[in-house]
Amino acid sequence: MREERGFSMSEKRMECEYLVVGSGPGGATTAALLAGGGRDVLMAEEGGNYRLDSAEAYSLLEMDQKYRNSGLTPSFGKTKVTYIEGRCVGGGSEINAALCHLPMECTIEEWRKDFKIEEFSYGALEPHFREIDKDFTVSPIPYGLDAASRRIKEGAAALGWASDEVKRFWRYPENAGLENTGIRQSITETMVPKALASGCRLEADLWIEKLIMSGNRAVSAVGIEKSGDGRREKVRIDFKNVVVCGGPSQTPVLLQRSGIGGLVGKSFVLHPMVRMPARFNEEINECASYGVPVQQVVEFKPAMTLGCSVSTLPHLAMWMGEDVEDRMGRLREWRTMTLFYVLVKGNARGSVKNVPGFNEAFVSYPLNEKDLKQLGEGLYLLGKLLFTVGALEILSPVLGMRPFRKLEDLELLRQGLPHAKMTVSTIHIFSSCPMGEDRSRCVVDSFGKLHGYQNIWLNDASILPDATGVNPQATVMAVARRNALKMLG
Repeated sequence: MREERGFSMSEKRMECEYLVVGSGPGGATTAALLAGGGRDVLMAEEGGNYRLDSAEAYSLLEMDQKYRNSGLTPSFGKTKVTYIEGRCVGGGSEINAALCHLPMECTIEEWRKDFKIEEFSYGALEPHFREIDKDFTVSPIPYGLDAASRRIKEGAAALGWASDEVKRFWRYPENAGLENTGIRQSITETMVPKALASGCRLEADLWIEKLIMSGNRAVSAVGIEKSGDGRREKVRIDFKNVVVCGGPSQTPVLLQRSGIGGLVGKSFVLHPMVRMPARFNEEINECASYGVPVQQVVEFKPAMTLGCSVSTLPHLAMWMGEDVEDRMGRLREWRTMTLFYVLVKGNARGSVKNVPGFNEAFVSYPLNEKDLKQLGEGLYLLGKLLFTVGALEILSPVLGMRPFRKLEDLELLRQGLPHAKMTVSTIHIFSSCPMGEDRSRCVVDSFGKLHGYQNIWLNDASILPDATGVNPQATVMAVARRNALKMLG
């Protein structure tokens, strides 16, 4: 026993054939396939291991349990973009809306050509999408759309735009309805049990600090494990192979702490997202019964998506804007309000860097004029749709801008959004270590193996070459399945 950083540290030794760092959609999928293929697998997760129902969805308790930094992690730039990451067994699948959206064929083809990805096409991914459908019982809501989703559908139809209901990772009972809405099929409900049943070992509350290198091989990992009584134990894990699946922020900083640099962390991208509340003359907010609305305008994909967001009372209060008049009066009528959003495919490239001494990711994303132009145009189109279906008032996301009460008011948004005068967030981050054979821009090869190293793979959203333009979970898992099967040979 020895003292380190002000607390007692004993040392624990483990070994395995494959160490999988991270238990989110990429990590748990990788671990399940490797363990199912007879490999000796240890999956290490920095966060805690919680039941899916350990906290109410989108509550403060859930944010404290399952989110990194309680959901308030900023990327820095002229306009800050706040991003959300899971930090628990199951990763982001435990906190998201469970929307299953397949990538567009044109996106996959662009990636194949631009990044020189071998054996990669939409057709090659289709068998993996079918397996995901079976593992996660992907399906539409069997008991109909909520009121906000119906507004999106009706408005899009009136304007001649395509819209669609996004299917969900969800298991519904035969008598599904508002009294029995089924169970979200998160990673802890699906791939983690599958991995454990195949012999995978799971170590939660274990933060992997760095990989120990010997030439172009990683031979072990060191980290710190936290126990329930607050004690911390130093851990060393010897392995033959390691698969890093910590996500687009944590994967590159782990590599950087391990002395692996080059292009690592230098091409971070995200989906900039802006929300704005709309008020109607009747109750439209059915979030308590339906959860996150599932209808999206797909007319402008993959560049832009219009849809509905989480609209609980705390979320409405947070996104209403700090200078809105009669805030409490509006909140008293919160059931007549719903949050709507514009999400665009980011046009800039940011970076992820480790901060020595803090062991945190410093993330920067230079939201640029093209991003702002697209967001402004998207807000105009969204507002046009909402007025078409009877919105009385739309609250502006721009600080100091008065609420919109007619279509002409929205023209201000098309003139360009100002930097630093609105809240921009994202729930989708990517591409800090892109895959492909173009070594001038790719960190890993076509199947996730780190260029220049013998036994290090990455297999999460960090290796997607660019923003997907859609919810990325299905894409991440399909690519992870593809790559894990390649590891198995």
